[in-house]
Amino acid sequence: MSNLKRKQIYLDEESDRALKMLAIETKISESEHIRKAAAKYIVKQKTAIAEKDPIREIIGLCDNPNGPTDASIHQDRYL
Repeated sequence: MSNLKRKQIYLDEESDRALKMLAIETKISESEHIRKAAAKYIVKQKTAIAEKDPIREIIGLCDNPNGPTDASIHQDRYL
C-alpha cells in the first residue's frame, strides 16, 4: 500500500453509518473498503467506455456475407 494519495470525500449520513458498520463487522478499515469500491468502479467505467468505442462496431463487419462490400473504402460511413 505504498504511494497512496490522500483524498477527501463527503458521504451522506446513511452511507457513513453503513461504512462504519461494515468496517467494524469485517475488521477492514473504512479506507480499504473505499479503495476496493473505487477500484471496482474504475474497472466498470473503463469497460463501459471501451465498449462504446465506435471502432468495435466495425470489427467483424465484413465477415458477414450480407455485410457491406465497401467497408475498407468507406469505413467512415460505418463508424
